[in-house]
Amino acid sequence: MGSQRLNQYKKKSTGLRGPFPRNGQRGTTAIKDEQTGFIHHPTGFPIECKRLWFGDPDAGKDRGGSDIGLMFDSEKYIRPGVTLEITIPLRNEIEKFRGKVVLVRHNGDCYEIGLWLRRHADASRARIVEQICHIEAYLKDKKFREGPYVINRERAAEEWITKYASTVPSL
Repeated sequence: MGSQRLNQYKKKSTGLRGPFPRNGQRGTTAIKDEQTGFIHHPTGFPIECKRLWFGDPDAGKDRGGSDIGLMFDSEKYIRPGVTLEITIPLRNEIEKFRGKVVLVRHNGDCYEIGLWLRRHADASRARIVEQICHIEAYLKDKKFREGPYVINRERAAEEWITKYASTVPSL
């Protein structure tokens, strides 16, 4: 499978998910998938995945295991049981997470991939990273709807926290 970019803001007709949700309306997706409890990575926010062919070399370091999973959209089918390393670019840094694919749902033109994180330390970090991703997606949506010059980043972040932070799965 190699490395695969799954979401990117400005890609067009390359087989990658764009910034628009599945229903074609502009807006942010729910942070928690209600059927599975996984944190849903926002559609349109960049994410890459790479298959790990020889398991996870870090799996034995933290045997606590996580109780959080991530869900993201992929144009390609990834079979359950595959170990993946996903990377999310976030404010000039790259966040990496490793886990096992435990859920695959075909959803029209894409597959929803559910990745169960292997380490407890990754779960708490993933919650924070995904909240930042959702805040950035919310800010981008507000800029689109209200114009780029009337947005206060801090106020928009506080607004997102007030509205949606309670829906983030807890550890």
